[in-house]
Amino acid sequence: MTEAHDWDLGSLPGRRASLPTEIAAALAAKIRSGELAPGTRLPSEPEFARLLNVSRNTVREAISVLREQGLAGTKQGIGTFTLDPSTDKQFPVEVGIEHLTSTTDMITRAGYKAGARDYQLVTGPGNDTVRQELGFTGEEKVHCIERVRTADNLPVIFCRDHISVARVPDRVMAQYRGDESLFLFLQRECHLEVHAARADILPTLPSPRVADLLAVSRRKPLLVLKQLHYDRNGVPFLYSENYFNLEYMGVHVRRTPVS
Repeated sequence: MTEAHDWDLGSLPGRRASLPTEIAAALAAKIRSGELAPGTRLPSEPEFARLLNVSRNTVREAISVLREQGLAGTKQGIGTFTLDPSTDKQFPVEVGIEHLTSTTDMITRAGYKAGARDYQLVTGPGNDTVRQELGFTGEEKVHCIERVRTADNLPVIFCRDHISVARVPDRVMAQYRGDESLFLFLQRECHLEVHAARADILPTLPSPRVADLLAVSRRKPLLVLKQLHYDRNGVPFLYSENYFNLEYMGVHVRRTPVS
């Protein structure tokens, strides 16, 4: 039987990150604080769904996030148990990039509070790379959104996102302040949802401005994730460049055998 515990996770706004991610973050906090000791058996999916008043799929995704963080493990036919969080890590923040998700979700999945600073919005023609990636052929304009994403106030990612003014009007873009998931904002305000993306992962030396914003040396490489995001019709509408600060953040990809 599941041990008796207070499974109240407090307020789960589900605004800055997805609901499964919010639930996983709340559970991760309980595990890291010792409130849920290593070896604590979690409720079954149906029981947990009832306790949290969410769907079984939401619970399943939240537990999957805990597994990615190394905070939970499942014994076949027995149940899911919490694991010891005091394992050594090379980086303070370590994330997997197997899933197509926002930087907000990425940071929260790693068990940290996502924040933002140094937000800037500039609207103009965009450079040649941006115009080519978004398929511009005329005088289209693009919003360029820049911000530093933080994990528990550590500057971990510099984000530069580009989106066509034709897809997101000025009056709508002006409502964004940079502190919530851009994916969720676009979905809520413009019904624009990311259905696929092409990603390139490259090492790069930071520009003077990026180095200053992330508080890193210009001589130390960053990892840049360049992604072109497509809508449900296969039309590109968002081009992003995310620069990972390797002083604080490690990036991994979980690989599995071909079935």
